[in-house]
Amino acid sequence: MSSAEALTIASLNMHGGVDRFGQPYDIEAACHQIKADVIALQEVWQPAEEPDQLAATADQLGLRLMYAGLTTRTSLRRLRVGPDTRPGDWGIAVLTARPVLSYQVVPLGRAPGDAIPRAAQVVTLGLPGGGALRVANTHLTHRFSSPVQLLLLAGRLAAGTEPTVITGDLNMPGPATLVAASYRRALRGPTYPAHRPVIQLDHFLTGPRISVDAAEVLSGVGSDHLPIRAHLRIR
Repeated sequence: MSSAEALTIASLNMHGGVDRFGQPYDIEAACHQIKADVIALQEVWQPAEEPDQLAATADQLGLRLMYAGLTTRTSLRRLRVGPDTRPGDWGIAVLTARPVLSYQVVPLGRAPGDAIPRAAQVVTLGLPGGGALRVANTHLTHRFSSPVQLLLLAGRLAAGTEPTVITGDLNMPGPATLVAASYRRALRGPTYPAHRPVIQLDHFLTGPRISVDAAEVLSGVGSDHLPIRAHLRIR
């Protein structure tokens, strides 16, 4: 690349597509409101044998969807997210307007007492000027070992050469993200709970060769987390 290239990235913990009272909200409207080249999503819920709302949303917005399932044949009630008892799949996803150069799912293990195994989607995206950006989307454990999983992820990413951003619901306050020593926080602001945010659990951690023009916590879209967005320049 001859000069820095711009990209807008956002992240949202979808809370299974329901609000804090367990009532569904409009997923397409939420993603449209966020408005980003790349949207990283966590707590993605797909009821079995039902139309895939997220795939339909991606089609409507002209974005490519990559989904990674973390557990199958569970329910929102079992996950303590909402009252719905229908079986379905639970995972993380990335929506992108940029071409995908490579993609892999990196397992991060299951913390003691956690019902869900954790993983990260590592997506390398092509940029218009010929460069690339690697995005690692993850939802780390709500147990106390989330910094251990972040350290493991950062170690797994160390072999790559592309500029990299780690994003998602990291389930830890900002100071704890310092375990990812080669990354810096691109955003500071509470994101949870959405109706009265007091703590930042959702983050952008940027590696070398990435600068941040602006980063913000957005207004609520229905989830119990607030979405976040950053305008990046990649060298």
